[in-house]
Amino acid sequence: MTTVSNTWRVVFIITAAGVFVLKAWMAFTTAGAADISVWKDFLLHVKQCGVCVYELGGLMQHATGTRLNPFNHPPFIIHFVRFVDLVSTVVGVPFETAFRLITSLVDIGSAVILYKLLQRSGFFHRWSFLLYLLAPATIIISGFHGNTDTVMIFFVLLTALLIDRPVAAGVAFGMALNIKIVPIIFAAVFLFYLTKNRRWFIAASAATFLIASVPYLFQSPLIIIREVLGYRGFPGRWGWTQALFGTIGSGGVSLLITRVAAYLLLAVLIYYAVRMNRGAKPPVYFQLGFTAFLFMVFTPAWGTNYMPWLDPFAIALGFAPALLYYIASGSLLGYIYFIEEDLSTRLLGLCWMAVILVWFFFIQRLKKYEMSGRR
Repeated sequence: MTTVSNTWRVVFIITAAGVFVLKAWMAFTTAGAADISVWKDFLLHVKQCGVCVYELGGLMQHATGTRLNPFNHPPFIIHFVRFVDLVSTVVGVPFETAFRLITSLVDIGSAVILYKLLQRSGFFHRWSFLLYLLAPATIIISGFHGNTDTVMIFFVLLTALLIDRPVAAGVAFGMALNIKIVPIIFAAVFLFYLTKNRRWFIAASAATFLIASVPYLFQSPLIIIREVLGYRGFPGRWGWTQALFGTIGSGGVSLLITRVAAYLLLAVLIYYAVRMNRGAKPPVYFQLGFTAFLFMVFTPAWGTNYMPWLDPFAIALGFAPALLYYIASGSLLGYIYFIEEDLSTRLLGLCWMAVILVWFFFIQRLKKYEMSGRR
């Protein structure tokens, strides 16, 4: 465990506090991204008829017009939206401000958990952790954009921290799934990392998800399963699918290829989860980082709110790879949100290449773990 002086602790606290103030300023002084308008419409439908939000969706208002967005979130998010509305009413701030203040507070929890996780896993470096506290993607998505991705990451990190206590870890993972279905990409890592009491992890995760979904999951189970598990995101914006759509168009063939690719990617994630947990297995934190970057390299669908998923794991490889990713993701999001909403910008390709490069470094580190296991 790396010894951290009181001076560095003060630096971390001041930095985290300063970043929170910046996020709070954005929450109070900006309207946020277009997603905020969707969340407000979701709230309107939740108040009207609860679970019917899955059928009605929400209207996104953006510069070029409006678009109907499906409510593809787990049932617990209905409770979450009501909670945000309650905070908004009690504190006396607009819904969009309360939403982003809550996600910004959760980021402080993520920083504390990551600090402990890095110390335990042997990945802690003072400058790298300081760099994480300043990660622009997390700042922009939590403080400006307005979505639940950083809350999901909080529970993924908490699961990793509690992994030696399978029941507690299962509860944390169940909550991660309650925020978004995305953490399913990490499920194989947790399951194969656990050598015993795996069934308790599964049971705790399932129970947490079900209990938190009451009563909505039992009111309209088929519609909820269709909307949550059927969500496929927006292909053609990022990475190899951007090149695919640019070459052969966005028709049925391209959509079929991306759909098949999604299932192949899940198979690859499971393969690497098995591979990493043979012999001298790396710490679970490293495995999550490897998985997150692998997913982002090959994902057929993408949104700007995906970028904070990688922030806690970029520092696993040291200062330079983390700096590369933070500059790339920060430049991309800063351009899209504050300069021009252009999803065809070359910065998308440059950011994707940065993700590929960092994942390459993860592969090299994995090979070192594997070689040490053979000695």
